[in-house]
Amino acid sequence: MNAESDINGSVKRLFGWIGSACLILIIPIKAVRFVDEATADTLLVGIAPSLVGPAGLFFLILSGSGRFSRLTPLQVAVMVAVIALGLEFAQLLPRPGIFAKVHYTFDWLDILTSLFSICISYLVTFNMTKRKVPVIRNVRPPTST
Repeated sequence: MNAESDINGSVKRLFGWIGSACLILIIPIKAVRFVDEATADTLLVGIAPSLVGPAGLFFLILSGSGRFSRLTPLQVAVMVAVIALGLEFAQLLPRPGIFAKVHYTFDWLDILTSLFSICISYLVTFNMTKRKVPVIRNVRPPTST
């Protein structure tokens, strides 16, 4: 069974909006780090990109109609986890040239937050796409005689 048959068009559209909103939210969060240094040191601002980024990617992939639309939500979750963790661990690699001056922060809490975000996204997807009990229509209420 594939995700294409499980997720209908309106839910895919909603997933697209959720994914886009999550990814766009990263921009003001990153901007806060440069504007206000006192706020930038808070835990929430530190982990927020790792919280909304993987969730946004997860929902965007599920909303697509291309090759990835044939993947199940679990397969998408694994793929997003590999991408998110790969990006986090890539911060440990030495950077050449101009990138050597850029300050990257590797944090284990970001990894846990990314995994938490993917799990929550998967649970939301599971709850929104699970099969509902069919509603019986055209049932007349009992009439009194």
